[in-house]
Amino acid sequence: MKYHRLVIAAFLVMLLPLSSGLPTYATETPGSQPSDAKKGDVKWTCPMHPHYIASEFGACPICGMDLVKLESDGAAEAASEGQQRTAIVVAPETLQTMGVRIAKAEQTSFGRIVRSFGRISENERLQTEMSARTEAWIEDLRIRAIGDAVRKGDLLFTLYAPEFIVSQRDYLEALSGQSRTRIQSVETRLKAFGMQKRTIAELRHSREVMEFVPFYADRDGTVTMIDLRPGSYVKRGTILTRIQDYSQVWLMVSVSEKDLSFIEPGIPARVTFPNIPGREVFAKVEYVYPTIDPATRTGQVRLVLDNKDGQLRPGAYADVAFEVGTEQRLAVPSEAILKSGGARYVVASLGGGRFEPRTVTTGLISGRWTEIGGEIEAGDDIVVSGQFLIDSESALRESFRKLERLQLPLSLLKLDSAQFAMVDHFVDAALYLHETLTDGYQVEPKFLDPAIEVKTLLWPAFQHTRLAFVMEDAVKAIRDAQAAKTDSEVKAALATLVDAVAPWIREGAPDHYREKKIALWKDDGSARMWLQLEGRELNPYGKGSSSMISYSQPAPEEGAASANAAAEEMPSTKPKTMPGHQH
Repeated sequence: MKYHRLVIAAFLVMLLPLSSGLPTYATETPGSQPSDAKKGDVKWTCPMHPHYIASEFGACPICGMDLVKLESDGAAEAASEGQQRTAIVVAPETLQTMGVRIAKAEQTSFGRIVRSFGRISENERLQTEMSARTEAWIEDLRIRAIGDAVRKGDLLFTLYAPEFIVSQRDYLEALSGQSRTRIQSVETRLKAFGMQKRTIAELRHSREVMEFVPFYADRDGTVTMIDLRPGSYVKRGTILTRIQDYSQVWLMVSVSEKDLSFIEPGIPARVTFPNIPGREVFAKVEYVYPTIDPATRTGQVRLVLDNKDGQLRPGAYADVAFEVGTEQRLAVPSEAILKSGGARYVVASLGGGRFEPRTVTTGLISGRWTEIGGEIEAGDDIVVSGQFLIDSESALRESFRKLERLQLPLSLLKLDSAQFAMVDHFVDAALYLHETLTDGYQVEPKFLDPAIEVKTLLWPAFQHTRLAFVMEDAVKAIRDAQAAKTDSEVKAALATLVDAVAPWIREGAPDHYREKKIALWKDDGSARMWLQLEGRELNPYGKGSSSMISYSQPAPEEGAASANAAAEEMPSTKPKTMPGHQH
C-alpha cells in the first residue's frame, strides 16, 4: 500500500500543477471543454510551455497540464510592461543646448570580426638569389655589405672563369659562321654557366671576348646576404648574394583552428601595428595555407602589404581583424546605444521634439556600426549624441512608475489564469517537499524543474513588484532542495520555501488557497513553517508541538524560520501519530 502511494504521488507531481490536490487555477473546468472552444479564432496554450499552441482544448503533451485560452493582448502587454519606457517632449531651445544629433538606422554591409595577430616577413616573390654555376674568381666587387641598396641594372660584380672564356670564343665563331643552330647551342651553354641575357647581348654587339664577365641587379632592392671579397674563389653552387625588394611585404597571420574555416582568399582585413601607433592598413587575404600547426593549433594566412616607405620591417608584429560573413544588416552608430539594467536602448526621434527610448537587441559590431533588432526599423531617426540626457529624463519618470508598482500590495496584483497557475507551482513544490519528508522517500530533482521555470516566464511582467521577491526566494530554496543530500537539508529548504511563499498565500490570494484547502502550519519549537492539505497535522520537522496559522494572522517575522533551521528539534508534547501522508 505504501508503494502504491509513493508511485501515485510521484506521477501526480510530474503531471499536475498542484500534485497534492491543488488543481490548476483557471476559468475552465478540467476535463470539460468550454463552449467557445469551438470557435476557429480561439487558441489554447500551456501555462508552463507557452510555445505550445493548440486550436482545441485539451492537455499539454509535454507536462499534462490542462490548456488555457491564449490571451493575445493581455499576456503580451503584461510581459512587456516591465520593459516599456516613457516618451518625453523636449523644447527646441533645450535640444540645441543639449547638443542633440540625429542619424538614421540604415542597412549596412558588414560581418563578424575574427581577430588575430601576425608577423611581417619578406615577400619571397620579390627576392633574387645569385649563385655560381661554375668555378670562378671574384674580380670587380661593387657590393660589399648587407644593407647596400641597389637599383635594377646596377653592376654587382665581375667573374673570371675559364669556361666563360672558351664558351665566348665558340659563340663568336658561331656568329661568324651564321649557323643559327650552332649559335643557339652555344648561347644555351652560356646561360647554363649563368651569363645574363644583357651580357650575352653586349657580347653579340662588341664581338670581343670578355675576360671578366659582369653580373647586374635584375631588380631594385637591398642586399640581404653576401659573403664575397675581391679575388674570392667560389665553387660551383656557392650562393653569391641575395637581393630583397621591400616595397611589398608578406604578413603571416596565425588564425585559430576554429576560425580558419571562415577565412578564404579575398576576405578583407584591417591591420594595425603596435610599433607604429596610428598606422592602419587595409588588405585582402592572398592565400590560406592548407596545414595546421600541431603545437599551436593555428593555421597560417598570408596577406600582401604595400611598404613604399619601408616602415614595415620583417619580424615585427601586427594586429589583424578579418571581416567574415559580410551581408546587409540593420545597424546604428555604436554610440547611439544605451545600456540600462542589462537591456539595450536607443532613443528614437518622433519629430516635433518628441523622443522615446526603445528596446533593441544588439548583434555584430564592426567599426562604428552595431547591428540591432527589435523596435527600430530602417529609416527611423535615432539620437546619436545627447541621448544620455534624454534617457535620464525618461528613466526618471519610469523609476517613479516602477516604485509605485513595487509598493503595490500583493493583493492588488492582477494575474490572469495562466499566470496564477504558474505561481501555484511554488505551492506545489512546498507540498511535494512536505510529502517526501513525511512519507520517507527521496526528493526527485526533475519534479521541481517546472517550479524553477516559473520565474523565467513571469519575470518580465512582475520584476518590479513584490511578487519578484517571492519568486527569487522561492527559486533559491527549490534549488537548495534539488541539491539536498540529507533530510536536514530538505527540511531547511522546505522552511525557506514556505517563508518565501507565505506572503503570497496569506496576502496575495488567501481565498484561492483557502478554497483549495491548503493549510499553513508552524513548528512551535523551531518556528519553521510548512504547507499541507487540511486534515490531521503532519509535522515534517519532528515530533514537537505545532499550530496552524490562520490566513488572517500576521506572518512570522521574515527569516525567523531560516534562523532556526539548524536548531535542535524540540521533544514532542503531542501524542505520537502514524507516519504517512493522508490523501
